[in-house]
Amino acid sequence: MNDTLIVAFAFIIGASWGSFLYTFIIRYTNGMYTKNPCHALTYPSHCPHCHEKIKPVYLIPVIGYCLTKGCCAYCKKPVSLRYPLSELFCGIVAVIAVLQFPLAIAPVLFVAFTTSVSIAIIDTITMEIPDLLVLIILIAGIIITAIEGEVVSHIEGALLMLVVFILPLLIKKGGFGGGDIKYAVAMGFFLGFSETIVALEIALVSGALFGILFAVIKTKTLKAKIPFAPFLTLGFIVALLYGRDIMLLYYYYI
Repeated sequence: MNDTLIVAFAFIIGASWGSFLYTFIIRYTNGMYTKNPCHALTYPSHCPHCHEKIKPVYLIPVIGYCLTKGCCAYCKKPVSLRYPLSELFCGIVAVIAVLQFPLAIAPVLFVAFTTSVSIAIIDTITMEIPDLLVLIILIAGIIITAIEGEVVSHIEGALLMLVVFILPLLIKKGGFGGGDIKYAVAMGFFLGFSETIVALEIALVSGALFGILFAVIKTKTLKAKIPFAPFLTLGFIVALLYGRDIMLLYYYYI
């Protein structure tokens, strides 16, 4: 297939996925998904102001926003710029993925990357991690495992995350939430053992530093509750992109 067509197709699919993810973020954070998941996932896109259903032509990623000049076609009230920006962001990430990685794994890496960012955003807003998005990470991990064939490494990654996140709960009440544990295990399975070590160290160190700083500034103590998914996502993305290089450097210097 022509490279230009591949890039164009990747952008369209990526932008469409970005549209879905942003809509999901909105419907989860406003409580719509929690009340009725099926309704939230299947209800047609509509204007948040007048609630009129949006015509299919205006749902075309990025282009639809431009056609309406950033306003609802019915009530003329402005539509958030975050919609096209999220579509554009995911479209660009999809293009980078197909240009930088083999086509066999590029779509899986793209979905995992963008889904992890969505998890971080939702957890920051609600202190919750949707099971649906965790399931997407897990399914992506199963696909990657099937492609790579390194089943043991991926299972070890999941077990490492499970042990690290379960132990604090056994020692003392509180700590990580159930969503954090499920997300971490899915991440570990996706990454495999070596990359999981990188993701885990980055998540724990960055989370601890931010938590201490936040607690001292906001509460004047060392106790504060913060969403941990953003730090897991940071570790996940770094491990996804540079995990093997980091581990090679580590083994080289020891």
